[in-house]
Amino acid sequence: MNVKRLILTLLAIVSIQLTTKAQTSFSCSYREYCPWNENLETFDNCEGYEESSLFVLNERETMLTHTTETITSTYYLRNGESDSEYDVVTFDATSDVGNEYYFVFDPGNKEIRLVYTRDDETMLLRFTVKAIF
Repeated sequence: MNVKRLILTLLAIVSIQLTTKAQTSFSCSYREYCPWNENLETFDNCEGYEESSLFVLNERETMLTHTTETITSTYYLRNGESDSEYDVVTFDATSDVGNEYYFVFDPGNKEIRLVYTRDDETMLLRFTVKAIF
């Protein structure tokens, strides 16, 4: 292969890679639950533990898959918004079993946060992000 053809081939590969947006993955190392304290109007009394898990956000940002050692859950995303003031992206979501969540992706603080209500108790579920790729 001559040098000109090699350069053209490499340029084509690079341009394809630059224009192709792929899924985004968030590798997490810690999970924490925090109940809403109505008196203090904040989430507190958090309890957590180390856990390896992976969130995979599809290219169109309409579906999110969360995998742990024991279960895989799918979330259907809607109403995605980017908040430039806080540098976060938020979504309303419905899980594959019908539960409702509010997701906050906060790469600057290396967190994924979910807010949900079960049995009249509002909870914050916070994941510590180890890597984004």
